[in-house]
Amino acid sequence: MTDDQGRSAPTVYHRRAGSYDLTTAWLEPYRRRIVSQLGLRPGDVVLDVGCGTGMSFGPIQDAIGPTGRLIGIEPSPDMLAAAQARVDDARWANVTLLEACAEEASVQEPLDAVLFAFTHDVVRSPKALANTLGQVRPGGRLAAAGPKWSTFAPHLNPLVWQVASQFVTTFEGFRRPWTELERAVPGLFIEEAYFGCVYLAWGELPAWDGPPGWPGDGEGRDTAGVAISAPQPLAAGVPGPRHVDLGDLAGLDGRHLGFSAWHDVTQEDVTTFAVLTDDRQWIHVDPARAAAGPFGATVAHGFFTLARFTALLGEVLVVDGVWTTLNYGLNRVRFPAPARVGGRLRMGLEVNGVEQVGDSVQVRYGATFEVEGQVKPVCVAEVIFRYYG
Repeated sequence: MTDDQGRSAPTVYHRRAGSYDLTTAWLEPYRRRIVSQLGLRPGDVVLDVGCGTGMSFGPIQDAIGPTGRLIGIEPSPDMLAAAQARVDDARWANVTLLEACAEEASVQEPLDAVLFAFTHDVVRSPKALANTLGQVRPGGRLAAAGPKWSTFAPHLNPLVWQVASQFVTTFEGFRRPWTELERAVPGLFIEEAYFGCVYLAWGELPAWDGPPGWPGDGEGRDTAGVAISAPQPLAAGVPGPRHVDLGDLAGLDGRHLGFSAWHDVTQEDVTTFAVLTDDRQWIHVDPARAAAGPFGATVAHGFFTLARFTALLGEVLVVDGVWTTLNYGLNRVRFPAPARVGGRLRMGLEVNGVEQVGDSVQVRYGATFEVEGQVKPVCVAEVIFRYYG
C-alpha cells in the first residue's frame, strides 16, 4: 500500500469536486447512519469537519431544524463552492461555511456535536482533533465514519486502496482509524460495515459538574458518574491522566480509558535494558548486524515493552486515596510483532475487571502496546494491580 503524504487535501480534491457526489453516492446509507448516532435535537449547533460538498447537510438539517446551526469547514475551495451551491439551492439560512483546515478553524460558539464523515486525514491528526473537539461543550457528542483495511475480508483491501487513494493523503492508521478519537472519548462505540471495509464510531466527550471551560482546573464527574479530575495535557493533542478515587474504581469496569503519549524506542534504552537483564542478543544490541537480520533493525526486548506498563499507566490513569500499590502479576502476555528501535510506542488501556480482594481493590488492566504505523500490536497483556487505601 502506498503513502502519499506529499499531497495536500485541496490538491487531492481539486480534480474530484465535480464528480465527488456521484462517485461516493454508495456511501449515503453510512452517512445517514453516522449522523443518526450524533443524537441531534432541534436547536443543536453542529460542526461538519471536512464537509466536502455538503452531502451530510441534509440529514443534519432534518435533525436540528431551522433553530439549529450547521457549520461546515473544508480546506478545498472547489469542494466548498459545491457545498455553498447545495446550501443556496436548499435555501438553508442556518448554515455557515468556512474555508479552513481542521487544525486551525475557529467557530466562535460552543458546539453540541461534531461530525467527521470520511475524513481519514483529520481523524489521524491529533492537532486537528484537539482543535475541533476543544470547541465542543462538555458532554457534547462526536461521530465519525470512514474506510479501513478489512480483517474479515482482506481480499477486498486492494479495492479499498483503489477507492480510498483518490481521497486520502496517508494510509497511516488505516487498520484502526479511530484510535486517536479514543483519546478524547473513552468507551468510544465502534461498528464495522461493508465486510469490515467501513467503520462507524461515536460517543460523548467527558461531562463535568465542576467549573465550565473543560479541560479546566476543577473536578467533576464523567458521564458514568465516576469522580474524576479534569486532565492536564501530556503533550500537544494528548490529554493528561484521568484521576479517580479508590472507591470509584469499580465504575471504570469494562471501559477503555484511552492512550498514553507516544515514546521513542531508542537504542540507548534498549541497550541499557539488555545490560541490566543480561540479554544481549545481537537483534537487540548490534544495529549493523540487525540491519541484515529478520527485522531490518534492532528491536526492543518483549519484556522491555511490558516493563513500560507502570509508567504508561500513570499517563492514562492515577488512582487517588491509595497508600500503597502492589503489582500482583499477569494473566496473559503475547508479543505479536517486533518493536523496532527508531519507532514510537504508546499504550492503550482498558479496565477488564474490578473486585474487592481482602483489604485491597484488585484491578485487571488490559494493556495494548502499539508502534506507530504498524498494523499488529507489539505487546498485549492483562496486568493485575492491587490497591490498598
